[in-house]
Amino acid sequence: HHVRPVEHVNFEVDIGRRIPHTVHLYRLPPRIVEIVPAYEDYAYFALADGRIAIVDPYTWEIVYILS
Repeated sequence: HHVRPVEHVNFEVDIGRRIPHTVHLYRLPPRIVEIVPAYEDYAYFALADGRIAIVDPYTWEIVYILS
């Protein structure tokens, strides 16, 4: 997927942290949901440094970070 990374991060990127609603979230690709079905309703955003943060879209909390 073509994802525009978040360039200017003015919040801590850490598991359990809530992110601002100004961050654009993308739906997880179906392949990821096949691997981790519990993430079916989750979303993600990318950072300029290459990390991917998986977010619970109901609470806007980061639940996992891929390096």
